Amino acid sequence: MIPLAALLGAFTEEVAAHTNQTIGGLVNATFGNAVEVVVAIQALLAGEVRVVQASMIGSIFSNLLLVLGCCFFFGGLIYKEQHFQSITATSNMALLGLSSIALILPTPFAEYNNLEDEDSLGVSRTAAIFLIIMYLQLLIFQLKTHADLIEDGEEEETEMSFWAAILGLVGVTAIITQLSDYLVLSIDGFCTESGISRTFVGLIIIPIVGNAVEHATAVSVAMKNKMDLAMGVAVGSSVQISLFVAPLTVLVGWFVDVPMNFNYPHFEIILYVLSVVVVSICVSNSKSNWLEGSMLITTYVMIAVGFWHEKVIDY
Repeated sequence: MIPLAALLGAFTEEVAAHTNQTIGGLVNATFGNAVEVVVAIQALLAGEVRVVQASMIGSIFSNLLLVLGCCFFFGGLIYKEQHFQSITATSNMALLGLSSIALILPTPFAEYNNLEDEDSLGVSRTAAIFLIIMYLQLLIFQLKTHADLIEDGEEEETEMSFWAAILGLVGVTAIITQLSDYLVLSIDGFCTESGISRTFVGLIIIPIVGNAVEHATAVSVAMKNKMDLAMGVAVGSSVQISLFVAPLTVLVGWFVDVPMNFNYPHFEIILYVLSVVVVSICVSNSKSNWLEGSMLITTYVMIAVGFWHEKVIDY
């Protein structure tokens, strides 16, 4: 999969050269998350609500802490200080803060393992609609009303047409999807033998393994000092999952009569909110360095240790 990471990075950079780094990151995140949408819907249809919940929030932790941390760290080893656009970073972090409210809202109405509670389901489904509306507004903001403010300000030479780069992304993503499925499926036997909890697999292992190529892409462009593109892949992907993919799974569950909701275990919600706060502080000055990257990676490792010991009732 390593050569595919290089190809995906090359096609992403070509798309960014034809548009801008923010849009390039958005396109990359969209292709990567399209895979997660398909897998999540298949799991929902099989009634695996907990697996879907864990994979959603796990992907956000992975992108927001591990991937962004690696971008800051490895980019910071080459460049003393790197810069990115504040307008995109601020709006993305504010929207992640908004998504945390959607996770908190259902908690007073039922225990996390009580999936059938009508109040919890009603709040989750209403919040899902509003989150998707906010994500559509973000797209309008980035692509239309404020597109001029997120331009890179420098022209880059392109080696292929825009549509050739898009077709390349589609092809490579399709191959990665198949390979990722093999990797994820192989984890089941490992978990059965080792006794690792489904929660840890969903929150930590599947997001890392399933998105390994996209992660490598973000780090590679960060090491080329294309931080807006790296931020688009890492933070942009987190925003897309929290404001579009996760709410979509709630609405699909509603449609197929599966009680998918935002009522997560309190421990996970607290860690999610604190992670958003930590990352918001790190990106508040629109600059990054290797120390901030190390801090985000350390935060992710500490959270992974917590999830390793977390005791969750299967549901």
